[in-house]
Amino acid sequence: MTFAKKLLTTSIVAGGVLGALTVFNKMTASMAGELDTVLTGEERRYPWKDGDMFYEVKGSREAKPLLLIHSFGPGASSYEWRKNIDALAEQFRVYAIDLLGFGLSDRPSIDYTTETYTDLINDFIKEVIGKPTIVVAHGLTCAYVIANAYRRPQLFERLVLVSPPPTMLQESYPGPVDSAWKFVLRLPVIGEFAYNLLNSRQSIRNYYDQQGYHNPGLISDDLVEYVFTSAHQENSRYPIASFLSNNLALDVHEPLARLQMPILALWGREGMLTPSEASAAFKRVNPRVEVRIIDKGSFHVQEEQAANFNSAVREFAAATVTK
Repeated sequence: MTFAKKLLTTSIVAGGVLGALTVFNKMTASMAGELDTVLTGEERRYPWKDGDMFYEVKGSREAKPLLLIHSFGPGASSYEWRKNIDALAEQFRVYAIDLLGFGLSDRPSIDYTTETYTDLINDFIKEVIGKPTIVVAHGLTCAYVIANAYRRPQLFERLVLVSPPPTMLQESYPGPVDSAWKFVLRLPVIGEFAYNLLNSRQSIRNYYDQQGYHNPGLISDDLVEYVFTSAHQENSRYPIASFLSNNLALDVHEPLARLQMPILALWGREGMLTPSEASAAFKRVNPRVEVRIIDKGSFHVQEEQAANFNSAVREFAAATVTK
């Protein structure tokens, strides 16, 4: 009887805890509301095998195509290019995408892998843009662009790598802790609760203060609210579970070393990575990589120093290719 009472008590407590977590998760989702884009362009959707991908396009149809690919992270989306798309569209036909699982794209509850995103990016360029493209990628998505450019160089004219992490130039495999972390985040109630704690408004503000921006004065309420809303759309935790558990890491040391096309690697001087060390790592692999360091900028340098960033991209795109 004692055992039965303990089992009953434990079940009641567990049920109460799960109930409380469920209520918390529903409240968080209701606070987020619906997401909309702030970019000014034609809104379109690209139907792909695992779901539709949202993108915007702006600029003359006759202009050279330029693709903007956002970084990974909770709440990530094409929103990070809001200070760049208009200026770049004066010279290029600009495509700004929300990768699957982010922004206004579909968020299927699939296992997101490196193949998911390399295939998605490749298929989009091939089927939607259909011609050699200048590709601007941010953070870890730089690795997928490098891998694709190596496999199908005919689709890529030039690459701009924004804050690319040197870790993508070395082997990296998920460990037991990573696997456990991914398992927990994908759980229905507990995983969603853990994800919601990681992506509170205060956590988002702390991220931009500590890693995203050099100037904390740029961390507006509008920024935090948009990222929070994007981070709390249904099924948002699935791609982040793969990202935080190191399952989206890709070693592109060999592909980068073999690329012949023009490449610009760009960092903010005040980022967490020391620009000289980061640039040296890429130069060792491919001496042809051009490096640009922008003052008073961190990981999101394209937002903090938009004018300097846009100028750097335009200058690089117009530069004559030298053998």
